[in-house]
Amino acid sequence: MSAMKGRSVCFHCNRELRWFEMVPIFSFLFLGGKCRNCKAKLSAQYLLVEIITGLVFVGVFLRQYGLWSIYGVMPHGLLYSVLFFIFYAVIFSILTVIALYDIRHKIIPDSLVFSFMILSLGKLLLFVYFNGLPVSALDTLNLLSPLILSVPFALLWYFSDGEWIGFGDVKLLFGIGALLGFVCGLSATTLAFWLGTVWALLALPYFKSAKRKIGWKSEIPLAPFLIIAAFLVFLWHFDFFGLNLLF
Repeated sequence: MSAMKGRSVCFHCNRELRWFEMVPIFSFLFLGGKCRNCKAKLSAQYLLVEIITGLVFVGVFLRQYGLWSIYGVMPHGLLYSVLFFIFYAVIFSILTVIALYDIRHKIIPDSLVFSFMILSLGKLLLFVYFNGLPVSALDTLNLLSPLILSVPFALLWYFSDGEWIGFGDVKLLFGIGALLGFVCGLSATTLAFWLGTVWALLALPYFKSAKRKIGWKSEIPLAPFLIIAAFLVFLWHFDFFGLNLLF
């Protein structure tokens, strides 16, 4: 129930879990997807989240490995690379939970999104500290990118009374701007809306044929698409608008 205190328990029999019952992926498979004590069936969501998180960690590792040509020439480069791997792994673990929570409940918990915002701002300020004050237009845009990305959507939230976009998504965009900078942050935001639009157009006929309650006015959680797009841009540095050539 809390990442800071208490131990994990079975939701069915309330028994405290042992360490060997919580090994990612393997415990679920070896236990047959059931509680060892009460034999209650566990949701496949646990296995799916563990697999996704593992793939995310692999992606972060490969990104850091790909940047070794930069880290390798730095004093203590290996240490910096490992620390940034841990840092990004924590960030994307938080984002994974946010995405799943938004899918299930159509809301983003403040504790999670504020943690993401603080960590991303810390990374942004750390780069300013090491690189000095902005000396170019792109440096300035990177520093202001959290506001550049989030303020327009905050206005949409304000003037629509929260009907067009949730304020949790606005806070998430603020963190993405701080994490990725201006060029990559703008690309991630654009990609997120493309992904969301394609998903909606492909899913709408399915839900109608399945006679589920979904239509043109249904709410679609935006956070999963923002997070998927942010991760893809984080890995491959997409620049959809050629802004890097401009600056």
